[in-house]
Amino acid sequence: MIFDIISKIPSVCESLKSEALPIFLYGMGNGAEKIYAYLCRNGIEISGVVASDGFVRGQSFLGHEVVSISEAEEKHGRLCLVICFGTEGEKSRFLKELAKKHRIVSPNLPVFGEGACDKEYILANADRFERVYGILEDEQSRSLLLSLLKYNASGDISYLEINNGLVPPKDFYSHKMRHIDIGAYDGDTVNEFIGYNDEYSDIIAFEPDKATYKKLLKNTTGLRGVKCINGAAGRKNGKIGFSSGGGRASHCGEGEDAECYSVDEYCGYTHIAANGTPVGSIKIDAEGMDEAVICGAVNTIYCCKPSICVALYHRAYDIIDIPLLLRMHNRKYKFYLRKKEYIPAWDIFLYVTEGK
Repeated sequence: MIFDIISKIPSVCESLKSEALPIFLYGMGNGAEKIYAYLCRNGIEISGVVASDGFVRGQSFLGHEVVSISEAEEKHGRLCLVICFGTEGEKSRFLKELAKKHRIVSPNLPVFGEGACDKEYILANADRFERVYGILEDEQSRSLLLSLLKYNASGDISYLEINNGLVPPKDFYSHKMRHIDIGAYDGDTVNEFIGYNDEYSDIIAFEPDKATYKKLLKNTTGLRGVKCINGAAGRKNGKIGFSSGGGRASHCGEGEDAECYSVDEYCGYTHIAANGTPVGSIKIDAEGMDEAVICGAVNTIYCCKPSICVALYHRAYDIIDIPLLLRMHNRKYKFYLRKKEYIPAWDIFLYVTEGK
């Protein structure tokens, strides 16, 4: 089914190669550099770079003078704009209005790492995507997956209009055990969890960014049983390079040394017969370390069968690799896919639970 659906959709590069309109990158920065390199590898030339009026200050980018959209359309008329930034919620809706006047293309390249979950990759892994589709529990999850694959293949933002919000399945957080928040940021998700569950035993919140960790401490002061740790989570205990960029720009793998913990070792599940601290739920938003976090929590997953909420958008193949990895570790898990309103396809989360 997936092969038949995706094979009929023109890919991002196929459509851009045949595009009669002048092609402009819309935006600057690391994301634009990554998209530009992707287009160049696929033989696509751009006519220039545009930015919103408030960001045009006579600068140049990738050898092109940066001009406003109004300046570009005055010279060329209708444009093909390749989106090189992320925007969410109501802020993203101006792109839908812009699409009424110009053609909008939004390649979905990963926030971290290389590769792309594009048409070529989807078709080459159609059987694995069928497996993911088959384990999704409800129709909104299955519809969302198909829409995401259509978007990834085509770059057409109209496929991102399915947004079912980050609302966990019923009773997802209902337990009286430990909750682990990995990538706790400024405490927003700790407070969100407590809104669902006020009977937890304790909460362990990991946040490696020093500046954000201070906000986490401030925003969780006085909350029952919350312990904040200025560190990352991964495959094993030790040190890991960490680059602090604030929010989505922060990532592990390079930079100054930071403490790193595995969930298994922290909670006392160094082997599958261990008698560690009972864990009821784990939230993972680890900026590209999401799969590594799961690998460092396999004994906890085996022993405690916690509900897990995990990001699926940081690396190119998370959307397929992470669900199948969790399926391998617990075949009784039920899988739900949820997404916020975002362009490109960021803030996609998988919820897995054995249910009640």
